[in-house]
Amino acid sequence: MAAATTGLLATAALSGCQLLTAQAPVHTPTALETCATGRTWVLDTAALSASARTSMVERGLAVSVGVTGMQTLTWGSDFAMAFDTDLTFTGTVDGAAGFAQTQAVHGTSKGLAYFSGEIAVPRDWVEDLTVTETATQDGAPADPRFAWLPLWVNDTVGLKTTCAPDQLVLEPRQGHLVWTFHPEGWTPPAPSDPAEPAPAA
Repeated sequence: MAAATTGLLATAALSGCQLLTAQAPVHTPTALETCATGRTWVLDTAALSASARTSMVERGLAVSVGVTGMQTLTWGSDFAMAFDTDLTFTGTVDGAAGFAQTQAVHGTSKGLAYFSGEIAVPRDWVEDLTVTETATQDGAPADPRFAWLPLWVNDTVGLKTTCAPDQLVLEPRQGHLVWTFHPEGWTPPAPSDPAEPAPAA
């Protein structure tokens, strides 16, 4: 009888217990993450043209680069990063009149990009890109005169990231190529009116 009583007490005690389950840590986004993610950004092609010229010259290539087309970056709040690219890069060589070399890039690049401080670290990168290169001299086919640098984001290095409501800047930790983006639908501010000349004395 004592044994039965003990068993009943044990059962009653166990029935009153609550199972403890581990809670997943809650991630609190940093100010940088809040600014950069959960949005779609559009590449500033004029800014990339200037940056590409600087990078070419730093590598001993006297090449000016024009960038046309469009690229969008969708960076989810879950850190999924996706680029939709339709860009054409046109390079002209200093002192080589009539020569042009183009690189057309079309397709998608996607993966994850987590933050470590101000550095976005791409992971699990998948590219589905078509890259076409041509060179012409006075409009006729010609041999290439230089090798293109990678002018789009990939997962080779981390990306120093700065963000403001109207601008996102990605800069590889190695190298000086900089990608500047603006929010989808962004309109550049109208130029300010020139200052009126001071009245004559």
